[in-house]
Amino acid sequence: MKTPARTRSIKRLLSVGMLLLAPSVLASEETRQYGPWLVSAAGGVVNQFQADFSDGPGSVSVQRIFVEAGVGYAWNRQTSVSLSLGAGTADYDFSSDAAIDGAQPWGRINDYRLSLPLRFAPTERTSAIIIPSLRSYAESGASRSEGRSVGILGGFSYRFSDSLSLGPGLGWFDDVGDESSAFPIILVDWQISDRWSLNTGRGLAASQGPGVTLSYKVSDQWTSGITARYEETRFSLKQRPTRVASVGQDSSAPLLLVLDYSPWPMTNITAVLGVELAGTLSLEDDAGREIAESDVDAAVVAGITFSSRF
Repeated sequence: MKTPARTRSIKRLLSVGMLLLAPSVLASEETRQYGPWLVSAAGGVVNQFQADFSDGPGSVSVQRIFVEAGVGYAWNRQTSVSLSLGAGTADYDFSSDAAIDGAQPWGRINDYRLSLPLRFAPTERTSAIIIPSLRSYAESGASRSEGRSVGILGGFSYRFSDSLSLGPGLGWFDDVGDESSAFPIILVDWQISDRWSLNTGRGLAASQGPGVTLSYKVSDQWTSGITARYEETRFSLKQRPTRVASVGQDSSAPLLLVLDYSPWPMTNITAVLGVELAGTLSLEDDAGREIAESDVDAAVVAGITFSSRF
């Protein structure tokens, strides 16, 4: 039995209640005045500052950069389809004495993705969404095809009132390393009061991952909040003469303060500052067996992202 796959399934179960299937390319009620076509752009830079290995010498820092563009078409308020393309890098900087399985594990990881979100309303009070996706996570010098991952997310929510929508969903991914897993999802959109709200949603641009955010609307243009999220990235590694590892994994649980500024409708600039907890870096072989693992101390995280629809 492949322990890493089972571990990943357990960790993904921890993200129940932390994923709202609402990519930025999907049209909303606010956009109807601009016509059926919608174009979107997003991007960001997020830095994980240097953090020591918990179980040995060495340290690591990471700079993540991501850009995304999309185009969508809405037949009406409830029904839309969109195409989203994205690319980015995660540039790992290990100290000279850092080692996993006796050597520095990897360098820059390249990230490419394609998704096709579909949104519709089966009934007046329910909404549904399906997102098939194709991704590639691979170290520079490694085969993109080895880093390919395909998957689908889907779910529906029921509008209990004008302030609360809630519903279940399911995700399935055929991940890097010939592993597959399925996990449940809960969709939450709760307007607690005029200023407070609780939402589950994916990370934006370079700050990716399922999460839950408690927000406070300071003014029409400013919103503050706190976000908790679980992140896990698997990627193929380039071949090395002295190593049998073919798959790397980076997982963590960021806790972030968020400050969002909207200079005009459908455009947001977001600053994030927080700490990345429970960091773990690991290596696997072709059969999915874990070769080595190293825990990472809590790390400071800071960055800025943007999104715009027009």
